[in-house]
Parts: sequence; C-alpha cells; structure tokens
Amino acid sequence: MLSFGERLKRARERKGLTQAQVMKITSITDKSLSRYENGASAPDPDTILELIRLYDVSADYIMGLSLQMGHASDPASGTSLAAPAIASDPDIHEKLEGLSDDARKKAEEYIEMLKTLDEVKSGENFLDVKKKA
Repeated sequence: MLSFGERLKRARERKGLTQAQVMKITSITDKSLSRYENGASAPDPDTILELIRLYDVSADYIMGLSLQMGHASDPASGTSLAAPAIASDPDIHEKLEGLSDDARKKAEEYIEMLKTLDEVKSGENFLDVKKKA
C-alpha cells in the first residue's frame, strides 16, 4: 500500500506540477512539500484540503481509503472542489505577483467583467446579471 507521501507525489505528478510550482501556487513554504512527500512530516488539515483541491483528487485517495484518485468533490452537493485550471497555472500567479496593488485590483475588476459577459452570453437575462452586481 502506498504511503501518504507517495499518494501526494503521485497526485501532484498526475496534475503535471513540479514541487516548485506547487510551492509557488499554494501557501506551502520552503521545502515542506518535499518533507510531506518523503514522509518526514505531515501537513495540517487545511494544507491537505488545499492540495486535494489543487490536485483534483478525492480525499479518500489521499487518506489511503481508496486506490482510485477520483476527483475532489463536496460530499454534500457533489460539486467539484478542484481548483480551476487558471488557479494552478504558475505563470498566471507569477504575472499577478509582479503587478502593483492598483494594477492587480484592475485585473480583478476586468476578470469580474469578463465573468459577467460570459453569463450574459450564456443566456441569462441581462437585468438579472445586473442585479447580481
């Protein structure tokens, strides 16, 4: 049976991420991820949840209760808990980190505007979308 660390490593590799990329994307600092994957230490529950979402694997797999990686989902609603692809893109994070606070705020506003446009294009009534804003 795979150890906790080996399951973390396999999930990361399935997602196509390096340890350095995961450390850049998440709140994990220093070489903690390496220590988790090597079994030298264990992450706290919040970090485990963060990794489950990033790697899009089931909690059962990470905890050793299932041999299938599955997908991260909310047991109550069945909705995906996986981080959106853009959230796991280290290049996006690097670009956002390089922005000034004002530019980052403008980028967030632009993203919200694009989401609203997508809702309008998907058939939602424009007035309903405007009420949400």
